[in-house]
Amino acid sequence: MNIRLIAADVDGTLLNNKKELTGAVKNAVAAVKDRGILFTIATGRDISGLHQFRDLLSPEVPVITYNGAEIRRAGSGELLSATCLGETSALEIIQKGSSYGFSVIVWSRGVLYIDQAGRYSQGYSEMYGIRELELKAPEALAQQGVTKVIWAGEPSRIARLEEAFKEAPIPGSECCTSDVSYLEFMAKGVNKGAGLQAAAEALGLTRDEVMAVGDGHNDLPMLRWAGLSVAMGNASPEVRAAAGFVTESCERSGLASALEKLLAGGCRPFLPDNE
Repeated sequence: MNIRLIAADVDGTLLNNKKELTGAVKNAVAAVKDRGILFTIATGRDISGLHQFRDLLSPEVPVITYNGAEIRRAGSGELLSATCLGETSALEIIQKGSSYGFSVIVWSRGVLYIDQAGRYSQGYSEMYGIRELELKAPEALAQQGVTKVIWAGEPSRIARLEEAFKEAPIPGSECCTSDVSYLEFMAKGVNKGAGLQAAAEALGLTRDEVMAVGDGHNDLPMLRWAGLSVAMGNASPEVRAAAGFVTESCERSGLASALEKLLAGGCRPFLPDNE
């Protein structure tokens, strides 16, 4: 298998649990780029949350943001594709989240809105280091275009609702968790797998030339699509089962281990299934 593009998730994959980029990961990414392999990111974050990683990215590659709702050129920031929720779907998701008592987070035209501050939504806005706007007029936001909606709340409730909406999705949408506290809604058909496929095709690559590494439920579509898929050791059993291989955890720079093994001549299962 001739890997020419590697796509990695950010939180829990590229970064450890303290949101740190370790020296081992930074050096491993540099090593694959030195071999002529392109490196990109597939994340639920907005492009504004990726500035610290610009030196890691191959300038010409598409970067997958908002779980695939937007794809941009890494170097120039050029918008290659954007898919918003339909107006009716966006408004229903916002209103339903509020009625359930969640903090509702909305991304619209690159601006972050939150309807009520809480312990879960506060951590989200701090991750970006930007000041959010108060969500006062959901109807107007739905009309101008909503990239994604996030319900932030207690993990057990989030998990139950994720399963419920998989069985009976809100029309025009699909959802996934990016963290145990965040249930994210995008337009139907938007996910990291579709985004990675579009990015690969823009580069003239096939799935057999693509490696994906991730740890979360929102990484499942890209792990299933890529020719070579690696789950982090900190991933859930479902994510580990979907990947071809399992590396060490993000706390042990598992992404670096996977990239080093790739350069050494191929990936083999890095950890037994019961670890």
